[in-house]
Amino acid sequence: MDVLTAGTALIVVQLCVSLVMAGIFYAAPTETCTRFWALSGVSFAIGVMTVVLNAGAPRPVILVVGNSALILGLVLQWCGIRAFFQKKQARTGWILWLLFIGLFILLLVRNAGVGQRALLSAVFILALLLVNLYEMWTGPGSRSTFARKLTFGSLLLLAVSYSGRVIATTVNMSELLPSSGNPLAVILIYFVPIAGTLLFCNGLLLLYFERVIADKHHLATHDELTGLLNRRALVAGGERELRLAQRMRTPITVALADVDHFKQINDTLGHEAGDRAIIDMARLLKETCRSVDLIGRYGGEEFCLVFPGLDEAAARTVAERLVRTVAAHRFSIGRNVSISIGLASMTPAQGEQDWVQLVRRADQALYAAKQAGRNRYEVSE
Repeated sequence: MDVLTAGTALIVVQLCVSLVMAGIFYAAPTETCTRFWALSGVSFAIGVMTVVLNAGAPRPVILVVGNSALILGLVLQWCGIRAFFQKKQARTGWILWLLFIGLFILLLVRNAGVGQRALLSAVFILALLLVNLYEMWTGPGSRSTFARKLTFGSLLLLAVSYSGRVIATTVNMSELLPSSGNPLAVILIYFVPIAGTLLFCNGLLLLYFERVIADKHHLATHDELTGLLNRRALVAGGERELRLAQRMRTPITVALADVDHFKQINDTLGHEAGDRAIIDMARLLKETCRSVDLIGRYGGEEFCLVFPGLDEAAARTVAERLVRTVAAHRFSIGRNVSISIGLASMTPAQGEQDWVQLVRRADQALYAAKQAGRNRYEVSE
């Protein structure tokens, strides 16, 4: 394939990528990351089209615009990745962009050849690709997802390609310059960037959709106010733990906890204060319990807790600690709040019970704790 055909293919690919990125932004205009990625696609398209069509001709303004647009596209990609991982924006990329423009203009003023300008562009593109690689590697979340691997791999492919271009330009291999027409040059300068760009664009799309799906799953299974499991997810998890306990012949305890005099808080301080009290209570329960315990908001001011592996004696200790911790805590509403807890345990010796029976026993114990004066726990017989 000749240089013109390969260059045209690269232009078409970049225009398609820019349209896809613009589509992402149109679909999610409030997302900062999609805004940066859309702008990066447009910047890349302008840069590639300008550089390829100019074909190394000595037009200083066009050369500066085209090459600086390419570097700007990488900077905007980097900003988008940082925004996606909810990192604070930094100036590093913008400083590199301004430094590149200054050095490129300096080369033009000194009548530097195509090779020197190509080397400068390749060095800065490689540097920004490595910066993007670093952001992808250090970003929070699992690195084992397909989208994360695809995005990282495409950046690595592009980095290897530009490393080859830097080496070739440094040792003055004229046959690997964009205008040489050498098949290896066409592959290195056009085909690899086309493949890498397509893979990277799809990787970003999948990365974004993975997060959308994860957010939807979280909203479907977690309480919006507290971030704890909602009732449906808690029941499903509790039934699963109960079946596991019966199969493994291990104890399990279910607790129902209710905020004391919660209606009084709403009536005297307002519903917003009641919400803050619920949020504080959820945080205390989560901090006090084990990581393997299931904690969910069962409805209103009532919480349900599942303690796998705990028999009645161990559950009493946990309940006592919960009651003391809550009573000693100064809530954000400016007053102390207490909690009542009902416990129901199941051991292999007691025979099998279903989830409904276990929760009913815990509810009866909670009622007994309320009747006995609140700020305490009771155990179902």
